[in-house]
Amino acid sequence: MKDLITATPAQVTMTSLKLVEYINSLRDEDTATLAHADFMKKVPKVLGEKDAGFFSDIYFDTYGREQRCYRFQKREACLMAMSYS
Repeated sequence: MKDLITATPAQVTMTSLKLVEYINSLRDEDTATLAHADFMKKVPKVLGEKDAGFFSDIYFDTYGREQRCYRFQKREACLMAMSYS
């Protein structure tokens, strides 16, 4: 299974799964939980259809099925997080 957060000397990335987890951890208890599927729909709207494709990635769920996600660099992760504040 791919790591959900990776760091290399030149680049730090975060998956959309971890970003959704982070956003949900900051929400009030009475606020609805953000679903990863809803987050995935918003990415092209925030980053643009063309640019969102540069961050496409996959992960394997608990059943071993291949699922879509995004792997963001710091700038894009910040943009997506700010779109929910």
